[in-house]
Amino acid sequence: MISDKFTKHFMVLHSFVSDETRQLYLTPPEIRDPAEERATEHQWAEASKGEYAQCLQTWVGNNEFVYCHWIANSDDDVIKQLYEFELEGTVVNSMVNEMHQFMSAYRNSHEILQQYPEHGDQWL
Repeated sequence: MISDKFTKHFMVLHSFVSDETRQLYLTPPEIRDPAEERATEHQWAEASKGEYAQCLQTWVGNNEFVYCHWIANSDDDVIKQLYEFELEGTVVNSMVNEMHQFMSAYRNSHEILQQYPEHGDQWL
């Protein structure tokens, strides 16, 4: 399910372009006009795969932000994918941050994956 063509992890802070856009995004599909069916988590995951990047996880709270975990080969590829999905600038504005260390209890791997900067406290 997770694409193996992307090599880097990104945390992206998306802010809705307007209160109206946030409200529409949070309106259940079955009461939109026209009404739609709700997607399963699997359907969402499949739809989140793009040519340039893939969204793996998303969190939405009671503020104007959406937090997402993306994989791609560059931060520019995440932005390219957001434009391809017709999200960037029309639904959200995004701040993309590459994460050099990614650990997850969900992955629960027996591999040694924790990363550290090679020089000091900054990754190059």
